[in-house]
Amino acid sequence: MRSVCIHSSERLNLDAFLHELDVPVRFEFEGYDEERSYYYFSRPGISTTLFVIAEGPDEYEVMIDGLASYSDYKFFPYLTDCLCQHLNHESLVIPESAGRTAYRVYDESWIEDSIGEEVAMLKSALSVFPRYYVGFPLEGVGYISLDLLAQYGVNLHSSTPRIYGYIQYIMRNGLLPQATDAELEEDRNREDQETEVDVPQHISIGRVKSWQIDGAETWESYSREDTEMLLKLGEDYQSGREVAGVVLNDLGTIYQEGIGVGRDGLKAEYWFKQAYLQGDHLYAPTNLGDLYRKGCGELPSSLPLAFEAYRKSEDIYALYRIGQAYEEGWTGTPDMEKALFWYRKAAEKRHHLAVRRLEELSNSACMMPRNAR
Repeated sequence: MRSVCIHSSERLNLDAFLHELDVPVRFEFEGYDEERSYYYFSRPGISTTLFVIAEGPDEYEVMIDGLASYSDYKFFPYLTDCLCQHLNHESLVIPESAGRTAYRVYDESWIEDSIGEEVAMLKSALSVFPRYYVGFPLEGVGYISLDLLAQYGVNLHSSTPRIYGYIQYIMRNGLLPQATDAELEEDRNREDQETEVDVPQHISIGRVKSWQIDGAETWESYSREDTEMLLKLGEDYQSGREVAGVVLNDLGTIYQEGIGVGRDGLKAEYWFKQAYLQGDHLYAPTNLGDLYRKGCGELPSSLPLAFEAYRKSEDIYALYRIGQAYEEGWTGTPDMEKALFWYRKAAEKRHHLAVRRLEELSNSACMMPRNAR
């Protein structure tokens, strides 16, 4: 849990404050103890955990779960600053941070550090105990376990982004298990146990680079334990066991990149196709399109097949590639009108490649001689 305190003797008008945020926010419930009132709320379709505002005598505390979605982390400084504006009619500054504003303190570095600390705590806990509880779950008393993570090829040797990413997938899709009364009682009895923990470290055997829609580079790193678990899950799938499409997509990725296995375009193609059949309509068809566009090992490049794969994807990046296909004529005669249509669809969602291509086309049109247009 991460929090910030705001000193104020003003009473909170919760309905008015939530309206002032000017973004969709859903009030969930409230609670009380002897000292404070607690207000729980979320952002529909975005939050995977709850925000909490605790109102006490002359002080408010705004809290966010350590396993909150990345979007909610980015929303946190806005939330805290708006509350300070609502109560005190001034922007929030953080005294212990040399008087910097909330936006300066709770930046991308803070988000990365906060997620890293939370995942380290989770790894420590799961090294000893069977369950790690989400502090502010959207419902019930949800927890993470090693058995749950193993279903997605994730373990204590996995990288922080991989662990966090799959926990977000689990929570976003309502797959978080709920603790029984017996499990809660069992875990309460363990709270006072003192244990020494040697937290497993991530040792990368290969990385895959990708880009966010704004062009920022990100890396997906795999450990030996990751690839071993993924290969076992692939065997389970072929034996008839249900395996999530996103996991089968990871299998395709390690074969495409040769991480822990020999590089094999045909096996990558197989697993990306299986991933799509098992419900991964975001990453798998995009990765399949890239595989066909570039070729891999014995799998030759095929722009028509790449085009068909991208057309099945729900990924914003795929919209850009569809535009490129029409511009370059991957399946026939180039069609600039259709290319612009798809570039604009991707640019509306701020994909950096589409934005840049539209700028290039606009500049080249402006530079053409008038009689050549």
